Amino acid sequence: MLVRMLGPFEVEGENGPVVVAGASQRAVLALLALRAGRPVPVAELVDALWPDDPPVSARNTLQSHVARLRSRLGAPGLINHGPAGYCLDLPRDAVDVLRFEFLVRGRREDAAAIGLWRGAPLAEFPGEPFRGVAARLVALHRGALVRHAGTLAPADAVELLREPSGADSCWEDGAVALAGAFVAAGCRGEALEVLRRHADATVDRLGLDPSDRVRRVQQGLLRGTHVVDKLGELQVWPERAAQAWTGAQVAPENQRDRALCVPLRFSSFMGRESEQRQLARLIAEPGLVSVVGPGGVGKTRLVAETVRATPGVAWVDAADVREADFLEAVAVGVGARVAPHDEPLAVIAEAAAGRAVVVLDNCEHVLGAAAELVEALRGVRVVVTSQESLRADGERVLRLGPLDPQAARRLFCERARVVPSGVVGEIVERLDLLPLAIELAAVQAAALGVDELAARLDDRLDLLDRGRRGADPRHRTLRAVVEWSFGLLDVASARLLRRLAVFAGAFTVAAAEAVAGDDRLPRTRVAGLLAGLVDRSLVVRHGPGRFRLLETVRAYALEQVDAEVTAAQQRHAAAMAAAAEDLDARMRGVDQAATVREIDALLPDLRLAFTRGDDGVKARLTAAMYRYGYRCQQYEVLAWGYSASSGHNAAAATHAWGRGDLVEARRRASLSDPLAHEVLGDVALVECDVETALTHYRAMTGEPVARVSGMVGEALVLAWSGRSDEAVALGLAAVELADSTGNPGARAESRYGLGEALGDLDPPRALELLGEAKILAAAVDDRLFQAASGTAAVAIRSRHGDPALALAAFRDVLRLWRRAGNTTLQAAALRNLIVLLTRVGEDETAMLLDAALPPARVYPAEAARLERARGAARERLGEARVAELTRRGEVLGAARVTEEAARSIEAALTRGRG
Repeated sequence: MLVRMLGPFEVEGENGPVVVAGASQRAVLALLALRAGRPVPVAELVDALWPDDPPVSARNTLQSHVARLRSRLGAPGLINHGPAGYCLDLPRDAVDVLRFEFLVRGRREDAAAIGLWRGAPLAEFPGEPFRGVAARLVALHRGALVRHAGTLAPADAVELLREPSGADSCWEDGAVALAGAFVAAGCRGEALEVLRRHADATVDRLGLDPSDRVRRVQQGLLRGTHVVDKLGELQVWPERAAQAWTGAQVAPENQRDRALCVPLRFSSFMGRESEQRQLARLIAEPGLVSVVGPGGVGKTRLVAETVRATPGVAWVDAADVREADFLEAVAVGVGARVAPHDEPLAVIAEAAAGRAVVVLDNCEHVLGAAAELVEALRGVRVVVTSQESLRADGERVLRLGPLDPQAARRLFCERARVVPSGVVGEIVERLDLLPLAIELAAVQAAALGVDELAARLDDRLDLLDRGRRGADPRHRTLRAVVEWSFGLLDVASARLLRRLAVFAGAFTVAAAEAVAGDDRLPRTRVAGLLAGLVDRSLVVRHGPGRFRLLETVRAYALEQVDAEVTAAQQRHAAAMAAAAEDLDARMRGVDQAATVREIDALLPDLRLAFTRGDDGVKARLTAAMYRYGYRCQQYEVLAWGYSASSGHNAAAATHAWGRGDLVEARRRASLSDPLAHEVLGDVALVECDVETALTHYRAMTGEPVARVSGMVGEALVLAWSGRSDEAVALGLAAVELADSTGNPGARAESRYGLGEALGDLDPPRALELLGEAKILAAAVDDRLFQAASGTAAVAIRSRHGDPALALAAFRDVLRLWRRAGNTTLQAAALRNLIVLLTRVGEDETAMLLDAALPPARVYPAEAARLERARGAARERLGEARVAELTRRGEVLGAARVTEEAARSIEAALTRGRG
């Protein structure tokens, strides 16, 4: 048996694909497969299935799930139970995730590992522990891509990196490696464009400036001082360092006095080179500079490292100082002697004027007194560290954000004394890239190990409790850091922060008002309070007009879920349902591309709303997200249909259709659901049930975009049934109607339908239309018609053109179907490959594939082509060899033979080039 999770979840037995229908059974099998050969404790399986509140009967229910799973797999002894838990008795090579990790980590066979990757791993399992595993796998895959690209010719490296880098423009290593490949290929302009997109995305999506590394590479390219090493990594000649600020001339102090003044740390200081230069430039001019950021971000360390070498620094740590005692503490720090009848501010200002810099550290709880003081210190270089700016006249603010990922990984590895790995990347990302949290985690990693630490990060507030001895008590545990920040909030701000924690991802001001506002916290106050939380660094900006909580802050805020938070959760679920319905309407409009991006960004909150919402919310979300799930082939979203409306709706039916279970699809479709005609038409279409398909497609009336889909479905039935003239007429009408809507998805679908109708009547025009359809579909992430258009174009080229060109194009088609995850239509595409392989002489692979694919009805023209291909292969191979290949294909299964087909395509193309 084979279990594949690097992409859509698939199970393949000795007799072909195994359909594991229940979500809970799939989750159990996935978790057991991730530990293949090792027992998984019952408690861990229970936590995975019921993360929040396991029922009293959880263990019995789990036993029932396992029993049904054993029956479905049909292999006695495959799942065993012992004292340590349940164990899946399967070789690790039979699980693609484990094989992938072994190839990447153990043998560094990156090319082979990349070949196993079919798309987002474990996508249908959003909770833990799957989410952490998925993040680790993505990090490993990215590392393998960059390493493998370094072994390729520049043009091949560009092709390898272009799509994954474009999919996540914030991926720095990918952007730099792709730019390096472009430079090596002589395309400096393209390299600069890649880095520009990365820089823009980093600012817009993360609210961070591009890293120094990216800036240096950009400058090197612009100045022509770049070189490319053999790995394709851009290197630049070191630029002249900015002249460091030396400080004002003050009376000399001995080294001992200076050392006692500025906090001293013996560990290395890393990841803040850019901020250190920026702070030095700001301090070069007299006046107030506030270094602002969340607790644990490293404000004190940055200021200390920047001013340490400067004589004459006065350092005042206000952490344990009450506001009433603040001026007295500052007076001591600057060396001012205030007599009983003196004006304290004047005396302090006079003493401070003789200091190079006055540092007021940890001032978030004494903001009023600090603001009053700095007004009196005009002309003095003053640096204040706080979670919130003073909002004083002339204040210059340096906002200190989290570390960049590379620096965060370096910090963890140095402190924990471990080597870099994907797990390290996962840990630092989940700790919001905050230096203090990373250092606390590194202490525990030394005792627990990196993997154990990562597995327990959901309990970060209690886990990370072994800070540096002698450190400020607020910095010894992660919980203390967050508690200090919360303790400074007024009642209304604390109430808002707890309510904002119900969001899983980023949110707008309007969404915050809708979810957090009620009688006790009027909506009119939310925007102002939110601005205060942003200024206090408890809420961070997440692109234009959007905000989010740091994960650590969110975890603390949700520890005590009271009636107010529960009510906010229900408002959140209702708000997400309303947002989904609005986005669904916009999916049919002109701005579909932006709408799809909004849905992608909102998915964490939609997922959470579906989990928390009542039956009504679940039904609304399922219906609203149907078109997105269907057209973008998002099977996680379609699977929501199994838990809504008694599981009988278009989403659940479409999920079953895409997974190849047509009987289940028909059972799940409810004619009371107006969306059901589409999926029932699709089921009948692939079953060659002409009249049923036409009946359902013709019933798709109503708004124009839905009518376009019905007309295209009808045109496909007519075209594949040999009624091409009728199909062309209907396809032309669909194109006209789609163009009138301006909707890119409808325009792509209509051009696909007309292209299929013209496939044998006017191949050049058909290919032109299918090319347009593929471009339009790609622009809106319409994976269904992007892959379908590519398949149709390859089929036409294989019948009416050079088979070698069609074979080269089929590589892209295979990749598109793997990404889409639609088993039903992928099998239909592979039947086209059988004909194509026989045309280029790859008869053995064609016969293997023919035997491996599940039996299916086909339309007359396709049946004739397949019979001709089979006949030609039998004539060349002989009946005995064909019989042997048939037996092998039936055992191997479609997924394994597809890999064989991909290798045969490469071999055939290589021979053609030779």
